Amino acid sequence: MWKISKPTKLVLLLLFLLGFSNPIQAQQEPDGEALLILSHPSTGQVYLNALFFGDKAYLPVGEVLSLLYIPNERLSSGKGLSGVFPDKKNPWSIDPIQNKIMINGKEETLPADKFFLGDTDLYFHPDYYLRIFGLQFTVNILNLSASFTAQYPLPVEERQKREMLRKNLQSNNKTDESVPMLYDRERKFLSLGLMDYVLNFDKTDQGTNTSFQLRTGMELLGGDFEGAIAGNQNGKNIDIDYSGLRWRYVLPGAMKPEKNVLLTTITAGQINTSSQTNSLALTGISISNNPVVPRQELDVFIIDGYTEADSEVELLIGGQLVDFSRADEVGYYRFNAPISFGTTRLTIRIYTPNGEVITEDRQFQIPFTFLPKGFVTYNIQTGFVQNSLDSLSDNRATHGDVAIGLSNSVTVRAGIDYGNPFGENKMYHVYGISTRIFQQYLFNVDVLPDRYYRATGSVFYANNVNISTQVTEYVGSSEFTRENQIRDANLNVFLPFKLFGRFTGIRVSGEKIWLEGGFRSNIQADFNTQIGRVSTRFNYRGDIAGNFNLSENESWNTKGLLTSSLTYSLPRSPSLPVFVRGIFFRGQMRYDVKGNKPIAWNTLFSQTLFKHGRFTLGYERDMINKQGQLQVGFLYDFNAIRTSSQFNKRGKSYAARQSFSGSLAYDPAGKMILPSNRDQIGRSGISVRMFVDQNNNEKYDEGEEIVPAKAVQLDRSANMVLGSDGILRMSQMQSYWTYKMTIDISSLPDPSLAPKVTSFNLVAEPNRYKQIDVPLYRTGTIEGMAIINKNGEKQGIGGLRLLLKKVGSKDFLETIRTFSDGGFYTFSLLPGKYTLEIDPAQLDFLQAKIVQEVLEFEIKALSEGDYIEGLNFELNPISEELAADMAEISDPESEESEDVENEATTAEETPDFFSDSKLGHSKLSIVIEKEQVPYYYVIVATSPDKTSARIEAQKFIDKGKAVWIIFPNNETENYRIAVGKYKDYKSAAKALEKAKIESAETSWILKY
Repeated sequence: MWKISKPTKLVLLLLFLLGFSNPIQAQQEPDGEALLILSHPSTGQVYLNALFFGDKAYLPVGEVLSLLYIPNERLSSGKGLSGVFPDKKNPWSIDPIQNKIMINGKEETLPADKFFLGDTDLYFHPDYYLRIFGLQFTVNILNLSASFTAQYPLPVEERQKREMLRKNLQSNNKTDESVPMLYDRERKFLSLGLMDYVLNFDKTDQGTNTSFQLRTGMELLGGDFEGAIAGNQNGKNIDIDYSGLRWRYVLPGAMKPEKNVLLTTITAGQINTSSQTNSLALTGISISNNPVVPRQELDVFIIDGYTEADSEVELLIGGQLVDFSRADEVGYYRFNAPISFGTTRLTIRIYTPNGEVITEDRQFQIPFTFLPKGFVTYNIQTGFVQNSLDSLSDNRATHGDVAIGLSNSVTVRAGIDYGNPFGENKMYHVYGISTRIFQQYLFNVDVLPDRYYRATGSVFYANNVNISTQVTEYVGSSEFTRENQIRDANLNVFLPFKLFGRFTGIRVSGEKIWLEGGFRSNIQADFNTQIGRVSTRFNYRGDIAGNFNLSENESWNTKGLLTSSLTYSLPRSPSLPVFVRGIFFRGQMRYDVKGNKPIAWNTLFSQTLFKHGRFTLGYERDMINKQGQLQVGFLYDFNAIRTSSQFNKRGKSYAARQSFSGSLAYDPAGKMILPSNRDQIGRSGISVRMFVDQNNNEKYDEGEEIVPAKAVQLDRSANMVLGSDGILRMSQMQSYWTYKMTIDISSLPDPSLAPKVTSFNLVAEPNRYKQIDVPLYRTGTIEGMAIINKNGEKQGIGGLRLLLKKVGSKDFLETIRTFSDGGFYTFSLLPGKYTLEIDPAQLDFLQAKIVQEVLEFEIKALSEGDYIEGLNFELNPISEELAADMAEISDPESEESEDVENEATTAEETPDFFSDSKLGHSKLSIVIEKEQVPYYYVIVATSPDKTSARIEAQKFIDKGKAVWIIFPNNETENYRIAVGKYKDYKSAAKALEKAKIESAETSWILKY
């Protein structure tokens, strides 16, 4: 047996750890290196390093795959990659150490001139990108740019779509708790608000008439006030009426529909009762605990299941993404899905790691009569009955109702109407129950003693089949039995199907009414479909038996009426010629089936004019009475007012009307009146003033620069207009609703400006504009270095990718690349706290350990901008750390031989085995290949790569153990860590018991 000296042994180890355990051909140095701008819709514009061999640009494989999110794994050598693409049937691998490559499962030799093994990545010839990944790169050397086309769908494109949806992820009824509430409800004693107006001029063959209506809204005594005044000039007389005058005080609980509070609103003035049977107009007082922001969510339905591990799972409601997660290591996923009122369609969409897409649909139907479990709501109204719009009677009426959610599937109701105006009796009771069976079957019962009993049921399946029915049994004579009916019943069925590749359907409904002298029954069927841009509709209405009349008009008095229509329309697309944009044409025919003759036909033509106008022309012909009617109209929306002109002529009679409508609003920010062409009463608005905060006090001071820009986004719809004064005004917002506002930094005219807070919540005030001030500051800049210690010297690392992330965010904000000297910088950073780290994939490739893995820093909000320097990364090659350990082991001054605690003895050395000479101390030994004589090792841990193995070994070294790292062989790809080495099994077994107590129960013995 021969021995090698310790210095020679150390050199061999260093060579192996540096990747030369397998001989490869000497690499040809590149002719040049350049930083390219890679442009593609899926990646945007990003920097990409390239090496040039002649006119060929070799691109970094690891970085390209990372940019495109193509899944890959690093080979055991640490230099190669493998994966499957475009699907699991097409495995690939690249091994530059063995000069082998696999394409679509077929292995071949990788020529040495087709790749370059750099310090931070593996660079590849463009032909192989096309062969393996279907990527065709085009490089322009003159302007240092690159682009590519893809033969297969790229994971980054699908991810981009999902991320876009996830960024828009919102719950329509919940406040986003992750952003601060900067502008909460602010009550005013008196604040001028809004006024809607309509002015009509009418002229007919009988004379002329002028009328107007004014509706006003404001904030008064901390509540919202509304009212309307109508005027009509008929000859020399002018009649004035008022209506809808009421004041309402909204408590904070009314804006939180997810909570059940004692009192939400107090209303005084002209109100309507919430009676289920017949509503009365009162002048009085109303109190309630119903929220003013609609309660949309009823229940939380648990949806879970199993799929492939690490799959992305999305939950969609009504086609909109509402939640997403990633399946765990066993493939399990779970959602708490909010079930909203109305029809809720849930879709589970799964993206597996191999590219498959799996979908599953479920559907629920929840009427607004349901309440969440434990919720109790009530309404109480009392007052005097209004005889007309401006007069009261002496009759007083009171209504009260209460509803209780016994569970999320059962809600009971009860109510009372008290007073002579409700009917013959002075008091009437109302009872009801709503139930939901198996999530989608609905059953409802309403009981009005001495009036009627009614039961309804419905079901809505996931394939859109809908069935509903209702049965009513009447008791005695009341306002509900005007035809003296005894009972009635109806059935409605909708059956969807595909026709010419498009979804369509037919709806059939039938009704039967039992009368004292007989019965009446009828049937109705509707069919709709679309072929290209032509929509077709057929409707049939007819009787089956009994007495039947559709209308008293002779043209409608038939026992079978068929109505058919054809509609052709074009969108207002800029790609279409101006003269056909928004065109609409409809033709309709009504036909008497029993009489076998047409009854009437009509046509309607409509066309967009001057971008904001619409012209309509229609004609209808009554073929029974031999009369025709002509209709002409023109509507135009100016910015401040809407005008409408209409003309109708039938025989010798005619009618013409000219209308002007719009609204006025007071803006406190600009102290001015804002005209609009749309109604605004009951709505809200905001005035957004963005300014440069020169003195850093977060308030607008006179003289500070106002920044005019449409750089604001809301999570709900609103109209947006940028004024000449630089203030952005948004209207048509819902009063009392909470909105999430986001400042779009990219839309600011100065790219160096940014707000301290980019997203925040605000509450829209009722019937008035709210002022929102957004202070802006100069963005921050950072710079630093990335260095590596080699041979006792510090060297800059070029081409290193640094990942920048904002604290609290899951996604990386930016990837920064170091220059050739290791330096880096970036700018336009918003105020806030950040972290910076090196791309872990490059660390693995470098086989280096970093001194400080994550750098933390904060950009402060300063008018002149913040500047941070000295953000430095220091790396040490892992091979040098191991060599240092070996050097310590090989210290010639410590070669005393003695027994050790684990009873190991110093082994005779072979060329492929390195051991310590004094095993009683905490030392590290490396076993690269099998020895000629087998030994028994006590294995306490395994690791998939060299880096983690070294880290794991250090844990045992710190405990005072002698440690061996056994490198992978043909039997395994893992690195094994041992704390004992023995010549016989008995000694190893004895040491194993101790290792299980001190280290891990999973310790075992390896004969190697």
